[in-house]
Amino acid sequence: MKAVTCKIVLMVSLAVLGACGQGEVKERVEDTVMRTSNEQKEKTDKEQRAEEIAIDFKEVKGAIAYDTEDELVVAFHVTQYQKFFTEKIEKKVKKALEKEFPDENVVVSHDLKIRLEIERLRRDVGKGDISEKELEKRIEKMKTLREEKA
Repeated sequence: MKAVTCKIVLMVSLAVLGACGQGEVKERVEDTVMRTSNEQKEKTDKEQRAEEIAIDFKEVKGAIAYDTEDELVVAFHVTQYQKFFTEKIEKKVKKALEKEFPDENVVVSHDLKIRLEIERLRRDVGKGDISEKELEKRIEKMKTLREEKA
């Protein structure tokens, strides 16, 4: 009898603890996303169009782009089931972007490191913490990260 009451008390307490704060985490994440996205520099039309082109592919889940004077760097991530075909998807996205922006040097990647670098770069440019020389240096770093095979 004692074991049954212990199990019931344990199950009820786990249910209560599991139900606590279900909506709070989502609200905090949304607040953080909104706050960081508002602080970042406004996207140019070219960056928005490049992201839209990448997301138009059904395999692509999300994309981020950064445009410099002569280069367009685009990083995307794919749905879980398409992870084995990232190289093929990358070629398709690059071909579509080169067709849309023929005068740009397009750099396309599915790598998480590139995505994070673009986000950091956009944040630093928005704050005004970065010089033109540093900007070029970080773009070159993204290219070398792209060529790495880890």
